[in-house]
Amino acid sequence: MNSCNEQDIYSSVFHSALVAIGITDVEGNYVIVNPTWCKLMGWSEEEAKKLNIRDLTPLEDQKTSAESFENLITNKVNSMRKQRRYKRKDGSIFWADLYCSTLYNDEGKVMGVLGIFVDIDKQIIGEQVQKELYRNLETLNMELSSTNEDLKRLARYDSLTGLFNRRVMEELLTKESSRAFRTHRGFGVAIADIDDFKKVNDTYGHDCGDIILIEIANIFQKNIRLTDSVGRWGGEEFLFILTETTAEGAYIAMDRIRKAVAAEIFDYRQNPIEITLTIGLSFHHGDPSSKEIVNQADQALYRGKKNGKNQLVNYYNDVSASYITEDNPTT
Repeated sequence: MNSCNEQDIYSSVFHSALVAIGITDVEGNYVIVNPTWCKLMGWSEEEAKKLNIRDLTPLEDQKTSAESFENLITNKVNSMRKQRRYKRKDGSIFWADLYCSTLYNDEGKVMGVLGIFVDIDKQIIGEQVQKELYRNLETLNMELSSTNEDLKRLARYDSLTGLFNRRVMEELLTKESSRAFRTHRGFGVAIADIDDFKKVNDTYGHDCGDIILIEIANIFQKNIRLTDSVGRWGGEEFLFILTETTAEGAYIAMDRIRKAVAAEIFDYRQNPIEITLTIGLSFHHGDPSSKEIVNQADQALYRGKKNGKNQLVNYYNDVSASYITEDNPTT
């Protein structure tokens, strides 16, 4: 019966191991490597003996590699496991899972370092691809969320003035009309139109016109209640919905807005520009005819334009008569 001594067993394991095994001295010079190491790295056993760990380490990894090796040969640690990169003879670089430990002589002094590693390049690349995919998906998700919010905003707000757009105002009109019908508590609707706005655009350009629209929108928002709504109805027309109010309250509120715009001097490139509004107003208590409230406000607006502009006109003459202001007579 054949028997193997201990040295033969160690030699057999070393040479037949499926993992790469390399032993260096305390300077990091390779003393011996096994066949798997040679196959993986591309150097022969004789070539390996002329190599140092630095020769197998990518330049950007050499500092951390040297620190790890120093910890082993100075006995700060006697073993470690880490993932690191190796450089083959052909210059290609791959990731490896490395286990290394300090080797001692019979006197207990450090004589070298044993390194055992396997190629995990595909695993690392797969993990990196997965992480990059997750990052891309996260970025995409954030972009989609942002885009979705932008789309929601575009669906509800006028892109220039930031006010509600016509579609939203139509929805609010329907809700307010239904509420007023149930509660018999009145609401007013007003349409405000900028007087001679075409002349402003023709004289100073559309950039000027856009700036004035934005500034007027800001004046509107500062002068309405939180319960009221204002939106861009189209071009230079704006629609107001005045809830939970009286006919007199709606009239006073809209006349305050008209006066606020008229009192403002708009500046465009050191050109002072005066702007006025003509406003048509209608008021209802939720009766069936409230469905016509926008048309009524529009008709009142037309009367105001015909009568000289820069005025507030109520659709119902019998109501508006008691609200005529001294500086804005109506007929």
